[in-house]
Amino acid sequence: AKSEKQKKKLKDKEEAEKEGASKHDVKWDKAFDELRVIAAANGGKAHVTQRDPERPGLGTWCVHQRNMERRGDLRPDRKARLVEIGFPFDPLEDSWDESLEELRVVAAGNGGVAHITRSDLERPELGRWCNEQRIFGRKGELRADRK
Repeated sequence: AKSEKQKKKLKDKEEAEKEGASKHDVKWDKAFDELRVIAAANGGKAHVTQRDPERPGLGTWCVHQRNMERRGDLRPDRKARLVEIGFPFDPLEDSWDESLEELRVVAAGNGGVAHITRSDLERPELGRWCNEQRIFGRKGELRADRK
């Protein structure tokens, strides 16, 4: 008797053959569809961590897409689909940009001043981020475009 996993693999392979797609294309499309649902539910943010307990395997798939894009091996049609749903090819850069935008919003609400400390109780994550930027600046490790 075949296990459920074996039956699923066979079904996926049969679907791929019917549609003229490879089993890898079918797997890619399934992972992409799952990511698209996540993006739609999160305001266009298609970010999944590698260790997401609710989506085992999807985070690893995302890392693989980033690595392929970095090496220039990601097919253009797939890259375009990922870009379309807001896939973060550089999640650290995106996170930095989001923190900067949050800081700008705070400053705009305070007459252009945004004095946030690491012990800020209203915005603890932003406070930690601001503190890290100050430390990087003092050490001369803050990128020139971020000063």
